[in-house]
Amino acid sequence: MAKKMKTLLIGAGTMGTIIGALATEGGSDITIVDAYKEHVNALNEAGAKIIGNIQKQIPVKACLPTQIQGKFDLILSITKHGAIEDSLIKAKPYMADDCIVLTLQNGFPEEKAMKLFPEERVMGGSMEFSGTFKGPGITELASEPHTLGITFGSCSGEITDKVRQVKQVLDPVGNIAITTNIKGLKWAKLTDNTCFSGLPTALGCEVGKVLDDDFALDCAAHIGSECAQVIEALGIEPVEIFGLLPTVERLVFKTDQEKQKVKEYWRKVEEPFRGQIASMLQDVRNGRKCEINEINGQVSRTGGLVGVATPYCDKVVELVTKLQCGELKLENAWENLNAFKSL
Repeated sequence: MAKKMKTLLIGAGTMGTIIGALATEGGSDITIVDAYKEHVNALNEAGAKIIGNIQKQIPVKACLPTQIQGKFDLILSITKHGAIEDSLIKAKPYMADDCIVLTLQNGFPEEKAMKLFPEERVMGGSMEFSGTFKGPGITELASEPHTLGITFGSCSGEITDKVRQVKQVLDPVGNIAITTNIKGLKWAKLTDNTCFSGLPTALGCEVGKVLDDDFALDCAAHIGSECAQVIEALGIEPVEIFGLLPTVERLVFKTDQEKQKVKEYWRKVEEPFRGQIASMLQDVRNGRKCEINEINGQVSRTGGLVGVATPYCDKVVELVTKLQCGELKLENAWENLNAFKSL
């Protein structure tokens, strides 16, 4: 039997804390590293407290970046996009010769990792649950417990012994699946993010408010349609993730009747996440730049390359950019819905 992978989890925000805690509880050897000193101290003193749809307090190992010691077999990268490359470069001295790097951010972070490491050492994945950071040592699981899961795979698509070892590390978190189609997985998750992270951020609301407002859901349906058309133009076969399969057949519509079916499909997919506050919205609320250019912006850029118009994604990028620079007020963000009426 292969030895247990010694794992360094970089980025103890909401998702990283939940993954690190649940994996540790299940017996995986995890060290959580983060630059937020008060959070690291709280994790070491009282453990990771998870509230919301599960209630747990789990002892964990945490440290600051300057306190990392030893060699690690696996790096779980869950930092913000802007910190991916720098954090991985700084972690290099602590990586074993055959260390695997698994990036779990939204968008396409594995492309950044492959600039630093050989393809055979890089894996990519998508997290299927949502949460909210509540303060040092405390995170909230905002989605239903059955959403706890991660789908991941090697960038080559091959299912190797290393892939199986990584799955063993992650198995205690929940439903862990391996894919041989990483591009299809990442574009499926990106579709979800553009519709129900980007749009709620532009409107300053939780997912549930979009689901309950007919015109807001109408906008989400248009965003999803743009994504499906871009995916088809790229020749990518999307992977189904938490019930979402962003194909043209599922998400593109021409008549009002077809649009209603698409909206009902989205309601079914997103209902378990109605309490979610998008991480981008959390960033904007805390005065930080968010990852809108890696989410809706990615669809807009790619649409331009493949000849697919993306006016709804473009508008989301415009609105969120104005919110995070203070040109638009977050307390009035729901009024941004009016900006879509001319599209």
